[in-house]
Amino acid sequence: MATKLKISSFQDLNPVIHEKTRLAIMTYLISTRQASFSEVKSELELTDGNLNLHMKVLEKNGYTRVQKAFVRRRPRTTYQVSDKGLRAFQEYVLLLERMLDIGKRGRSAVARPAKP
Repeated sequence: MATKLKISSFQDLNPVIHEKTRLAIMTYLISTRQASFSEVKSELELTDGNLNLHMKVLEKNGYTRVQKAFVRRRPRTTYQVSDKGLRAFQEYVLLLERMLDIGKRGRSAVARPAKP
């Protein structure tokens, strides 16, 4: 039996993705398909330590893939969203959309009183 979705379902939002910096990282990586550490850091205006911390959480949960290489003798770290990460992000967005829909229906019911 499926549980009934309520606006209070925000508690069911994926905590790994819901954190604002990780949400921004996932959104950026999905939109770019792949980005270097420097690109993510610059685009999202993060410090090295902050980005590194959040990327470790995403990688640990299997939401991103990390590729390390040397380009012109300099280390280059590149990130991509994994299939698991893409599915988790899509589920996160779907739940938000469903919650918004419930909120809209609730407001319209209050805004328009029932006719006698």
